[in-house]
Order: sequence, then C-alpha cells, then structure tokens
Amino acid sequence: MEKTKQRIYLLLIFATFLDIILLFHVAINPVSSTFKYWVYSFDIILCIVLWIEFIYSYLKSENKKHYLIENSLSILGMLPINFVFLRALRLVKLIQLIKLFVLARDSEKNIANFLKNTYLDKIILVAIIFTFILTVSIRIIEPQINDITTALWYIIVSITSTGYGDIVPTTFSGRIIGICAMIGGILVFASFTAVISSLYISKISKANHDNLNDKIEDLTSEIERLNKKIDELKKE
Repeated sequence: MEKTKQRIYLLLIFATFLDIILLFHVAINPVSSTFKYWVYSFDIILCIVLWIEFIYSYLKSENKKHYLIENSLSILGMLPINFVFLRALRLVKLIQLIKLFVLARDSEKNIANFLKNTYLDKIILVAIIFTFILTVSIRIIEPQINDITTALWYIIVSITSTGYGDIVPTTFSGRIIGICAMIGGILVFASFTAVISSLYISKISKANHDNLNDKIEDLTSEIERLNKKIDELKKE
C-alpha cells in the first residue's frame, strides 16, 4: 500500500511540475492556439486529478478543519483559472505533494517530526510566495522591466544579495521592492541556517544523551556488582 502511494505521489509530482513549466512557457512565449489548447486541456485534467487526491486526503484526515486551513493556498492553486497568481500557487501544491511523497516512505516518523519541529516546508512555501509576489510587483511597477523572466532574475539576485548591477530600479517603488527582497532574503537564508544548525545540534544532543545513558547503565551494573560482593562478604 505504501509503495502504491509513493508511486501515485511521484506521478502527481512529475505531472504538476510539467504543468507548471508548460503554463509558464505559454505565459511568456508566443505559441500556437493548438499548443495552448492542449496545455490548458492538460491543466484541467490535472486539476481534476488533484481535486480527487485532495478530497480523498480530506476524508482520511482526522482533523478536517485543520486540514482545510493548512491546505487553503493549495486549494486556490488547484483551480483551473487563467490568472497568474492562481497559476503560481500550483507551486504550493507541488511542495505539498513532495512532502506527502517523503512522508509515505519508511522513515515517515523521523521526517514528520523533523518537518514539524523545524517548519522547513512552511519556510520553503513562504520563500516561494514571497519571491512570486515581489516578481509580479516589480514587473508591474518598474518600466524598464518588460518581461517576467527579467523580473524574476532581478528578485533572485536581490534576495541572494549577489547584486550584479545589470538591472537597477529607477522608481522609488521599485527600490522599495528591492529593499524588501534583500531583507526578506536575509531572513529566509537565516531560517535555513537555523534549521540546519538545529539538525546538527539535535544529533549531537542525541549522541551525548545516548552516551550518558550508557555510562549510567555501566555505573548501575557496577553498583549492583559491588552490592552482591558486599552481601557475599557479610555472609562469610
């Protein structure tokens, strides 16, 4: 059963990723009406499949209200509506499918606890939404940025604090967006650093804890041996 779930989630991940690439290609490049028709048809079929998976997971969930709240953005991302913001939310659904695929593996408990304790999946989700919002905003506001790929390039360069200088905002609003990208990038990468640090610290703490338990067991055994020796001496 678990292997079947893994295969289903893997297939959905591949289909969703392909759908995102095709929709992005249709959005930024001139294509024939026939190709666009097949892309949108594939998108509608995928949305139907994703809704089936969502309803099945919803019925299987213990806390249905919490499940709806946690997956509210992915619900919007499953709507087959030709609107750029809703299309981008398909990335949210992709992350959720990857998470479900990982949790379906043998190490489910360890990975589930790791995601729960570190909020890594939520950090990635926030980073994607943050990048998308800034990309769309700079594309609309900045007059010298004429396409979405250039806008995405500028935002990624700003978030990573690379600063190539090939694109410089000329408006006040564009500079504010650039500042938000820089500050947000610092916070996102700091969060990733904290997650990695917590992982290593938890491993070190577990190793120290196991070592301490071993020493306690050795001392307990030694005390028991000494008590037996004392009892033998008293009998003599």
